[in-house]
Amino acid sequence: MTKSAISFENYSFRYSLRDRWTVKDINATISKGEFVILTGPSGSGKSTLCYSMLGLIPNFYAGEIEGKIIFHHDGMKKSSISKLSKNIGYIPQRIENSFTTPYVISELAFPMEYRNYSKQKMMKTIDTISSDIGIEHLLYRRINKLSDGEKQQIAIGCALVTDPEIIVADEPLANLDKKNKKTNLSILQKLHSEGKTIIVSTHELKNYANMVTRVIELSDGKIVRDISSIRKDNKEKTKKNFTLYNLKNTKESESFKEKVVNIENLSYEYTDYFQLSDISISLYKGEIIGLIGENGSGKTTMIKLLCGLLKPKKGKIRVMGNEIDVRNWREIAQNFGVVFQDPEKQFFEENLFDEIALISKNLGITPSIQVIKEMLKESGLQDYEKHNAHSLSHGEKRRLAFLTAIYHDPPIIILDEITNGLGKQNKEWLINQLDELRRKGKSIFIASHDWEWLSHFADRVVLLEEGVISSIMNAKQFNDFVTSENPNEN
Repeated sequence: MTKSAISFENYSFRYSLRDRWTVKDINATISKGEFVILTGPSGSGKSTLCYSMLGLIPNFYAGEIEGKIIFHHDGMKKSSISKLSKNIGYIPQRIENSFTTPYVISELAFPMEYRNYSKQKMMKTIDTISSDIGIEHLLYRRINKLSDGEKQQIAIGCALVTDPEIIVADEPLANLDKKNKKTNLSILQKLHSEGKTIIVSTHELKNYANMVTRVIELSDGKIVRDISSIRKDNKEKTKKNFTLYNLKNTKESESFKEKVVNIENLSYEYTDYFQLSDISISLYKGEIIGLIGENGSGKTTMIKLLCGLLKPKKGKIRVMGNEIDVRNWREIAQNFGVVFQDPEKQFFEENLFDEIALISKNLGITPSIQVIKEMLKESGLQDYEKHNAHSLSHGEKRRLAFLTAIYHDPPIIILDEITNGLGKQNKEWLINQLDELRRKGKSIFIASHDWEWLSHFADRVVLLEEGVISSIMNAKQFNDFVTSENPNEN
């Protein structure tokens, strides 16, 4: 008889200050050795179930609980964090909040130091894990100097060093390029083959189609489907159907004439381990440019340079013919609307309404109550108008960050991994929003690992490799490139 790992019995949870239950009447038993996918739209309760299994609810996130969770392991029936952490490895969605030390090697060692591992055992484990997931070259780097994709890999390593029986992962492939996604999927598959119980919360179901044994789908906090046996033909249907978008009529690419941004011979270096070299490209009015490349290729650095957060070592960036002055925050705020990889760092106000109005207020513009309310309604956030932004789900935060970036009507929109952790519905909403902005003459720059998503609307795509532009593709060339790289997904 198969042994149980975790059981939910009429489990419900409601966060403090929320009127409705985030998860309600959850009944499910996860068996030891299963590979389970938790899926469903943003706000459906996936992350809440992860927090509950980890003991973060109710020990960190306050709220009301009904029912119970049973952990079928010696010493785990009472869900203290100290007991759970011995047997559950966690790969978080918000990786920035999970690091406690400045260096990669010390971060990997920390969970073992806490449990009094010998130095010899720690170093042997670190060598093994870093080799398995391909981060040997990062061991002596400072974490705050890594790309977000590299940080994601470190978080995965930290979850594995104590050899836990259960792995709980919340969007573990977010921010990763194709090569690193493949590596980390292989790691999860290997762990599963060794008898580990794997629980993954994700929108990207197709990535796991060849290894998942069970899919639990949530909607409005309730289980709406629990498929315990995944047939091969169902996996193939999932691959084909998951990425189809219901889009409005998108504008065909055209010949753009009015130059908005001109980047000339741009170079930047952090130290001798990374350098952005001789970048030259122009962005035109009404054009959408995608920026792709492996983790650490320089995408986020280029975006920070473009919007004035970093000063070039060489070269120039001109906006509307004028060189960017990194000291002039007003000029930068007027010209750019930006969403970074971690939108939580962009939230400062007490509620959603004030968050959207913030940049306009700082620029001396009186915000329109009616327009902001319409934006909240159109984006599905109207019920949270008076809520704090940090209380939203991951997908809701990204929608809000997008609204805060566009409300003050900047001519240039910059998005860094905007689809990270988003499901089909939110991606579809973003495409239609971006197309509408393009029709209004906005110029848009998007860094993304989601090539299939970009292929629906990008006019040109820039490929960065090791800090250098290796290719600039038009829409047709990029579609051919995506097809050649993913021949089985079309």
